[in-house]
Amino acid sequence: MILATPDFIIPKINENMNTLYKIHQKDLLFESKPYRLFIAEPKANNKPLSVLYMLDGNAQFPIAVNTVDPTQELPLIIGIGYVSENAYAISERQRDYTFPVNGADFKNGGGASDFLRFIQTQVKPEIEQQYHINPEKQFFFGHSFGGLFGLYVLFHQPDLFQYYTLASPSLWWGNGSFLPQTMPWIKSSPKHILITLGEYEEYPERDPKLTSEQLQRIEQRKKMRPFNAPKLAEKLVQQGYPVIFRWISHKNHGDSIEDAIKQMMEDLQSK
Repeated sequence: MILATPDFIIPKINENMNTLYKIHQKDLLFESKPYRLFIAEPKANNKPLSVLYMLDGNAQFPIAVNTVDPTQELPLIIGIGYVSENAYAISERQRDYTFPVNGADFKNGGGASDFLRFIQTQVKPEIEQQYHINPEKQFFFGHSFGGLFGLYVLFHQPDLFQYYTLASPSLWWGNGSFLPQTMPWIKSSPKHILITLGEYEEYPERDPKLTSEQLQRIEQRKKMRPFNAPKLAEKLVQQGYPVIFRWISHKNHGDSIEDAIKQMMEDLQSK
């Protein structure tokens, strides 16, 4: 069941960004599964680059490129996506971005371990071989299932990135059974974790565009969570991690994507 799905129209990259970036694609095969990297390489890159790795690259890579402030230092942007003309590869992202959990509702997921291995053993080595990366400024961005995958990385390989943005993470997955049973949840602390959530995701009754049927389904999904995103941030802070939570006002699950990327990019370019 998909609720408040993001706009499925892939935005175009602004023309002025083509003067700043060399933009291209590279297809990879991992265990018979095809993937596509969307790469924005700064044309002026004479020193080690900050690098952003973001999921749902087909749809969200153009948004990230368009939000770059050209007056600041430009990051290398890597969108990890699929060999598809669609904005979102629905079944593939559910397979790749989710924890293995019990239950018939979750049988099509659970491939996060394999996907993490793909990033560790194929994506990052490929990028680090081709570009001069600053190893202390590696950023991760994921929205929805992508935000959930960010949690998976934090729980299993937290030093893969130094900065994490978890936008509207799908905490309902597995009714929250994916959470570690022992503390601390994260074995080594990253430099920074940003968690965002659209106002209408938590308070759907405030959304003037929502139908009664959509409201009912969102409320059902909310009941599957062990807690919400602000509470997740609070729990991580209590465990000693550098976490900031930010609401995105007047936005639902899909509408909040661009705002979350903007906030992440501002943080990235300020570091």
